Amino acid sequence: MTENIVADTSFYLCYHNDIRNNECLNAFLDSYSFYLGSRILSELPKSLVESDNFLSVVNFNDESFFELIKPFFGRSTTHENDGEYEAIGLAYHLNLHFGLKYLIIDDGRAYKFVASNFKSLEHKLTRNIGFIVKSYKEDSVLSLKMAIEILESIKLCVQKAITEGSTSRPCSADPKVCREILIPLIQKLKDEYECC
Repeated sequence: MTENIVADTSFYLCYHNDIRNNECLNAFLDSYSFYLGSRILSELPKSLVESDNFLSVVNFNDESFFELIKPFFGRSTTHENDGEYEAIGLAYHLNLHFGLKYLIIDDGRAYKFVASNFKSLEHKLTRNIGFIVKSYKEDSVLSLKMAIEILESIKLCVQKAITEGSTSRPCSADPKVCREILIPLIQKLKDEYECC
């Protein structure tokens, strides 16, 4: 089974900056083969990039993968340098040549761009919250308990931002995502945990 994964910048930031749990990030990095390019790398904080093992466990490629998706790109050229689009190009390349398990994109526009233009990637496309669930349910990378703990950390981070009146979207989640997706999902997983 192919375990190659491409994630946009927000995936890494969720664990490193938002919930501040590099242990969770390292669990993912140790269990899958993550690929990233120079644009995503440049968007990551130095504290993550220069950490002991980050660059030794990710697969770095500095080719211009945006060129692969340029014919489909209808947005302003100012978005060419967004990490999400580099991630899409890299995922497209991997899927064609080496196989791809997941493309993790949280940005709504980029997510819809993939769904509209790259049918071969559509069933591999997921958001971070979905990836956490897949890592538990489908891949057995996370225990149910760990999946709940990560999702709870994300929920608390989002709720803190809401309480403080912040307009930021920690872990790419806003109040609606928290209320309609995250909280019910956590409850469902907790119910499953209690049944075990």
